[in-house]
Amino acid sequence: MIEEHPKDLKYTQHHVWVKTEPRKRIARIGVTPELADKLTEILGLDMPMEGDELEMDAPCLHIHRPTSIYEMLSPLSGRVTAVNRDVMDSPNLIALGPYKHWLFCMEYDEDDELDMLFNAQQYTTYLDSL
Repeated sequence: MIEEHPKDLKYTQHHVWVKTEPRKRIARIGVTPELADKLTEILGLDMPMEGDELEMDAPCLHIHRPTSIYEMLSPLSGRVTAVNRDVMDSPNLIALGPYKHWLFCMEYDEDDELDMLFNAQQYTTYLDSL
């Protein structure tokens, strides 16, 4: 079996991935292939701005699709430190490489919140249960 979900990432039940740099308390955020497949055509993104304060499980980003808007929830609490301008300019990059094309980076506040996220094996088990 091919490893589908990178083991160095954490995952949410809402199909968002998190790559952390614990020493810097920075997390890079993106969407999993499962969410990218569901979103199909992406017309645009309403991204958070650098400096925005985010709360875990609160709306942080809107993905505009032909028939609806998908509201993405923040996987952690903290401050946005960077936004991926390439993805803002070409949102369909997400579908081309969900693990390659991140959305934003944030400085997270609580290490305990990381423990609430799935590891790769737990995420795969979660997907199998759906």
